Amino acid sequence: MVIQGRPSKSQLKAIEYFAQKLFSRQLCQHIYIRLSFKKTNEYWGLAIVDDYNAKGMPRYFTVEIKRDLKKNEKLMAIAHELVHIKQYATGELNEEMTVWQGQSVNSDLIPYIEQPWEIEAYDVGDRLYEEYVNGNV
Repeated sequence: MVIQGRPSKSQLKAIEYFAQKLFSRQLCQHIYIRLSFKKTNEYWGLAIVDDYNAKGMPRYFTVEIKRDLKKNEKLMAIAHELVHIKQYATGELNEEMTVWQGQSVNSDLIPYIEQPWEIEAYDVGDRLYEEYVNGNV
């Protein structure tokens, strides 16, 4: 995995931990993430598909994290957004959020907190964050 941007050493260590848990070794070698911290973000974080590989699979991403979050909140947001990157990179979720695990969905009709990709991102992201903090910090 290639990380561009300016993560702190502790953020980079956390990203590596989260990626090891979320991505296969093979997939991890082909993921490119540009990490940026934005003052103007409305949300804690956002994962954006930037580009695709020759087979049409998303492999280039931007992760935007709200700059004024506390240290632990930034790590939680990063974990959450990396779950979304896993969802995109493995084809579980398409960029338009109209297909989830092979099934058509209308995300406009599903409240944010009930969207299945968000449920997974909160569950898995929070678990990864807790594992990381309890084992490494």
